[in-house]
Amino acid sequence: NVQFRYQTSYENITKSFPSNFEVTLSSSNSVSAHRRTIPLSQYLYEITEEHPEVTPDQLSNETWYLFGETFSEQWSQFLMSYELPPCQTCQRDLTALAFGIGNLGSGVQWHTHGPGFAQTLHGRKHWILLPPDQKPTYHPDETSRHWMEYTYTQEFQTIQSSSSSSSRKSKQQGQKLYECTLEEGDMIYFPDRWHHATINLDIYTAFISSFTTEHNVLV
Repeated sequence: NVQFRYQTSYENITKSFPSNFEVTLSSSNSVSAHRRTIPLSQYLYEITEEHPEVTPDQLSNETWYLFGETFSEQWSQFLMSYELPPCQTCQRDLTALAFGIGNLGSGVQWHTHGPGFAQTLHGRKHWILLPPDQKPTYHPDETSRHWMEYTYTQEFQTIQSSSSSSSRKSKQQGQKLYECTLEEGDMIYFPDRWHHATINLDIYTAFISSFTTEHNVLV
């Protein structure tokens, strides 16, 4: 996806759309309940210049995020140049693509949905996951960064780690948490109904998810 990464860079992203192209933002809490529509250029200015970082104490229901609302005809044409992941059901008519851009500290609080793949195109993105039967404790209107900097450090301890990934076990509930950081170009498979939350680690972080019906990854 070299060409798609080129198109989605901070310098080039606006060139693929009309000058007045508007995007629909959603709140970054668990249910993404609120919506806000603004020009793409304004959103980029807000997240890189005006408010380049989401702090741990900001409320997620008051934090705006571009992700998931990319299903219009213009978005569909733009996303056609993305090469789908190598899986059995990763075909255009069986896969829903969702593109996103966030800034430092932004992300989505714990949530679940169907299976798929997520790829980081620019910047870095941290993932934390729990199996379906191990629901995490969190406040839906607190940010994922708040959870990581407060709840995570108090309730979990490292039981295994490597240079890019690790797992932690809850000190009280016995939950086993998985985590990793996706560098530019890296991809992760998220299984069906696994709890997960994400945090963007750079001022300009662009990413894409491929939602499929696939449960066994074929590479």
